[in-house]
Amino acid sequence: MPFTRSSVSAEGLALFSERWRRCSVLECSPARSAEDLPRGRSAYGARTGSAAVLACVPPQSRRSFFAGNRSFLHREAEMEYETKRERVRRFLADNGLAGVVIRKVSNFAWLTAGGSNFVALHTDVGASSLLLTREGAYLLANNIETPRLADEEVGRLGLEQVVMPWYEDDRLGEEAKRIAGGPLGSDVPLDGCRTVSLDHLHYPLVPEEIERYRLLGEEAGKVVSSVCRQIVPGWSEFEVAAEASRLFWQRGIQPVVLLVAADERIGRYRHPLATARRVKKTLLVVVCCRRAGLIVSLSRLVSFGAVSDDLARRHRAVCEVDAAFISGTKVGRKLSDVFADGIEAYGRTGFPDEWRLHHQGGPTGYATRYSRATMRSAEVVSPGQAYAWNPSITGTKSEDTVVVTDTGTQVISADQSWPMVEGLPVARPDILVREG
Repeated sequence: MPFTRSSVSAEGLALFSERWRRCSVLECSPARSAEDLPRGRSAYGARTGSAAVLACVPPQSRRSFFAGNRSFLHREAEMEYETKRERVRRFLADNGLAGVVIRKVSNFAWLTAGGSNFVALHTDVGASSLLLTREGAYLLANNIETPRLADEEVGRLGLEQVVMPWYEDDRLGEEAKRIAGGPLGSDVPLDGCRTVSLDHLHYPLVPEEIERYRLLGEEAGKVVSSVCRQIVPGWSEFEVAAEASRLFWQRGIQPVVLLVAADERIGRYRHPLATARRVKKTLLVVVCCRRAGLIVSLSRLVSFGAVSDDLARRHRAVCEVDAAFISGTKVGRKLSDVFADGIEAYGRTGFPDEWRLHHQGGPTGYATRYSRATMRSAEVVSPGQAYAWNPSITGTKSEDTVVVTDTGTQVISADQSWPMVEGLPVARPDILVREG
């Protein structure tokens, strides 16, 4: 069966993709005719204006409405895509390439304003590819993936389809090279292609991305707070993870890392996968969650009954370290210098060697961490970047996601109802104390 090529049709597509229609925060669903809608709400389709779209969204739900849809208007997605495509064009010219194959889940989401090319949830490499040349843009996918991608992910981006039968997936590189007609790069190893990294093209985040990121962070913080406020002693770590997963998926958010530790497991393991262990006194919840490709990270600690003096001292110290990392993350500073600020804070608070027991975090965005900051990190902090610092001292941890702008660094995953440790350069989440 030969390859087939065609333009991705946009006719008849609903304004928003099916995967966001599953988001429980919406109180209406896309409809193709008035008969499909509850009485009093307006139908809308691919060409309907924003006023008509908002007419079917209750005012109290509109903030989540924007958060739960990859792009509010197709025009915005197209503009974001064109901005990023121009970055790729410059990359091709700078590196003497005729084109680049994009297959990594992170790069696909970044370029398409939040599209998903994966099938398995926990994978770095997608089931379909994009090919960008200096002149053209193509969707390279087999006959299994093409219909969904065209309908729900890239239908408005004007990509030309290159469809292959599923049993000839191994011809991807061959076809890509034929189309490009010159030296070809690929973000994953591919025969005859130069393996390249596109991570640096993700920055600076465009304003639409930053807004999506802030909304994701806000919802993620509230989900974790909700879980921490409803658990009671006797819940298993599995049950805590299950409840967090349920609340995330209701909002179209994918928990890509979900760690839960009860009591002595908090101090014993830095990466505590959930077990059947039941909560008695203390619980730690750690999440990295993704929506539209962007990933937010945060950690929260709960104590049933009064916090011991030792744990209170340790948590105050780790909050000071985290505040040093965050306040030091300023435009123009070398990442190694920010790292040094955090290490100095470990020593100042009486825990000089704890940093050696776990990495401290680093730049984030479309990856949980693009890199782990060290004393050798040469990167320079720039506007439109995101960072997630995660210092830990045995028995406790502090973690949130921040976005750097020209005017300062904003924590985006905070929940205003959570108790905070004040008197620091940046207030940090305290231990939530509940009745035992």
